[in-house]
Amino acid sequence: MTEIFKMPDIGEGMAEGEIANWLVKVGDTIKEEDAVAEVQNDKLLQEILSPYGGKITKLFVDAGTVVKVGEPLIEFDGDGSGSAAGGEAPKEEAAPEPEEAAPTKAEEANAPDEVKVGTEITSNGQILAMPSVREYARQHDIDLMQVPATGRHGHITMADVENFEGNAAPTPAPAAPTPEPTAAPAAPSAPDAPAKPAEVKAGRVPLSPVRKVIAKTLSNQAQTIPHVTVMDEVEVSELMKLRDQFKEQTKQKGYKLTYMPFIAKALAGAARKYPELSAMVDMDKQEIVYYEETNVGFAVNTDNGLFVPNVKNTGSKSIMQVAQEIDDLAIRGREGQLTPAELQGGTVTISNIGSESGSGFFTPIINPGESAILGIGRIRKTPIVNADGELAVGNTLKLSLSFDHRLIDGVLAQKIMNELKAMLSNPAYMLMEV
Repeated sequence: MTEIFKMPDIGEGMAEGEIANWLVKVGDTIKEEDAVAEVQNDKLLQEILSPYGGKITKLFVDAGTVVKVGEPLIEFDGDGSGSAAGGEAPKEEAAPEPEEAAPTKAEEANAPDEVKVGTEITSNGQILAMPSVREYARQHDIDLMQVPATGRHGHITMADVENFEGNAAPTPAPAAPTPEPTAAPAAPSAPDAPAKPAEVKAGRVPLSPVRKVIAKTLSNQAQTIPHVTVMDEVEVSELMKLRDQFKEQTKQKGYKLTYMPFIAKALAGAARKYPELSAMVDMDKQEIVYYEETNVGFAVNTDNGLFVPNVKNTGSKSIMQVAQEIDDLAIRGREGQLTPAELQGGTVTISNIGSESGSGFFTPIINPGESAILGIGRIRKTPIVNADGELAVGNTLKLSLSFDHRLIDGVLAQKIMNELKAMLSNPAYMLMEV
């Protein structure tokens, strides 16, 4: 019996998704619940599972195609003539099944002449690897066709590339392979080589699904919320000492202790004292929504754009627990392995420009469903006046708190900022409070 698998809704309110990679090809026989494709949905790259088992007789679209929910993806046990409108394939006068199913257009156009052992190729001739892995390979002049894949469904993992590089014999470099088509700029030259100017081509490039979401969301937030930003700085020498005291201990447990968990706990503590920090304005119902829990989100920069996962109920967890969750979420965010639940439900966010910061102050845009976002720069050594009135060298962190002026007034925003400063400058007070 011919079955047509249509694009499912894999996220809350999903309207469309891009087929990033096919994990199957025409002629494959699969079981129900097998993964068949990777779909880029908003900010997530997710595998989709087949509701049917059987032989794949048609792929309706090539990898890279944006497909709306409900449109056909795969034909099972048919004759390859499934309806492009999503109806069932004709059942009468079905042609005898050929010994080998015909390849898709993408397979014909992009099939490589030779496939190296240990490397899987998708139905559109592309190697299975995350963007971060591809970028690393480009920067280190590694041909992914030569790298044995150990990841799920033939994916090349970061470890595969790093191990391949480390085990490579120091022989003269082979002729450069044909570069994979990409919109990314060329990899930078070695530090001691003169920099080559990047090639810039005039023209238009379609927005990726992720960039579409970012553009739409930020435009809407900037236009509908009256943003105001209050800026201040805090001396954090005591915080640095506390982190240094436990940094090696957390490393031995397999995760990093950054300043982010301390700041997340401080935000949760401030929200307990000032609930407007973890709330939102519902203009449709003319109500203020106060959340039962404070879920602190944090921005993760990746090759595909910014992801904002959040730590659920941050206030009820220890700093060590928060640190472990942040480290895990950040790693999986860069590898595109976050779940929708981990990206939803945030109530207040931290935006960190860290080492890229110049002055340290900026004006972050509030995320949907929230009333505030805290921007942090990097810690810098600066002249300060100490408690004894003497000039000294301090370690200062600059803070930028953007808030929804419909809910939070300037005086309240400064009270929140003062509470954050009190906890970050004196970790003992923070531990007593939260």
